[in-house]
Amino acid sequence: MDENTGKKILVIDDEVYIRDSMIGFLDDFGFQTIEAENGKIGLEKFESQHPDLVLCDLRMPEMDGLKVLSHVTGKNKNIPIIIVSGAGNISDTVEALHLGAWDYIIKPIQDMNVLFHAVGKAFERKRFIEEKIQYQKDLEQANKELKNSLETLEQARDQLVQAEKMAALGELVAGVAHEINTPVGVGVTAASFLDAKTREFHALYKAGELKRSELENYLNIVQEVSSSILINMERAAELISSFKQVAVDQSSENRRSFNLKEYMDEVLLSLRPRYKKTGHVIQISCEPDIELNSFPGAFSQILSNLIMNSLIHGFEGVENGTIEIGVTRQGGQVVFVYRDNGRGMTENQKERLFDPFFTTMRGKGGTGLGMSIVFNLVTQTLRGSIHLESHVGKGVTFTIRFPVDGDDH
Repeated sequence: MDENTGKKILVIDDEVYIRDSMIGFLDDFGFQTIEAENGKIGLEKFESQHPDLVLCDLRMPEMDGLKVLSHVTGKNKNIPIIIVSGAGNISDTVEALHLGAWDYIIKPIQDMNVLFHAVGKAFERKRFIEEKIQYQKDLEQANKELKNSLETLEQARDQLVQAEKMAALGELVAGVAHEINTPVGVGVTAASFLDAKTREFHALYKAGELKRSELENYLNIVQEVSSSILINMERAAELISSFKQVAVDQSSENRRSFNLKEYMDEVLLSLRPRYKKTGHVIQISCEPDIELNSFPGAFSQILSNLIMNSLIHGFEGVENGTIEIGVTRQGGQVVFVYRDNGRGMTENQKERLFDPFFTTMRGKGGTGLGMSIVFNLVTQTLRGSIHLESHVGKGVTFTIRFPVDGDDH
């Protein structure tokens, strides 16, 4: 009975005896009742007192039950309305059910338990509807929050990826700058030495003390030093040219045509400062005539991340590591096979390798984005596929396939 307390039921019936009997019965079970002797008054009380359920006769003066039903369902189709119909009003009852009545009771009511059962069933159905509505609202809110969280996460990921790209570019700048210092330093030293010798030679010439042997010696010095300067300046120019192209490609997402073998050589040249003082070796076998119309920046990042992953993770504790890169063209696709003989991976590491933020170097500077970036670049930018094979102690093998023309999806 307590569960019925506070539930308001509007009883609309023009027959006083039937109305009073239903109200008395419902009052005994703790319901709060509201009575109306015809449809017009019933609607007024429906508007003013907002009942939780309506019991309505069909045949009434002023306004019949069908009009009451139409008005109630028009206002709120989730308000239970039970028709109380005479045995001779079956056609009206059927129409009422079509208009949205939840149930019907034949009067005179012989057993009030029929009324109690109909009311209880209606409230149970109403509760299910309200729970469904609330569930849908909660689900919509959860979806909205999830969408906002996803957008925030994607923004954070994009920022982290951009930061990762800029960090890699920064390391590239630092490495190439250090590499350029060597030939430039040698060139400056040679030029300084040649300048000193030229001043000595000029002094002898002005004093009229120049000997044939001194002339020949000076010419030999000029030839050797100028050759050294030229070699080192060409080396510096080569480094700068390679660095410039790789750096531009890494910081842009533009498509262009390029020779894959030549471009790989440029990328490796820019990465050389990262491994030249180690015992590791990188071997490339690439068909020289593979021309791509694709995204060199994406390819540069893929190659750089794979190599750095081997150097940092695969060769940890390994003194003499070997990286083998084989590239062939098969029809309209490029098959890129990357192998190292490093430590390899466990099954768990293999399963999670391409997950964002997964790293075995947590706390040691690893962000866990490198291989996730590789996966996205291969599958989304290059429209290709990547497959990994690895066993503990037996290195890794990545097989990447992508179209020669980036438009081939």
